Amino acid sequence: MIEVLRKAFEANPKKSTIVINGKCSDCGLKVTIEIKPTSGGFGFQGGVLVKCSPDRYITKCPDCYKFNPEILNNINPDAPLSTRFLTLG
Repeated sequence: MIEVLRKAFEANPKKSTIVINGKCSDCGLKVTIEIKPTSGGFGFQGGVLVKCSPDRYITKCPDCYKFNPEILNNINPDAPLSTRFLTLG
């Protein structure tokens, strides 16, 4: 994921923040994650972005992540992919 974010910022050098909008994989609430480059990598605010396969990511809201930092395997399989996963790159 670090390489994907690095390329995204390199492709948009005037952008200081990347905003990702999604839904929490646990509670389904809207999640807006702001990603900023830092001296040690990248900082995330507003939620968590977790890689779940080579090209798919899951978002999780701060409250659900605090309650259970693990990614649940019971994501609703009937939900459209756009509400379950994000594809970056």
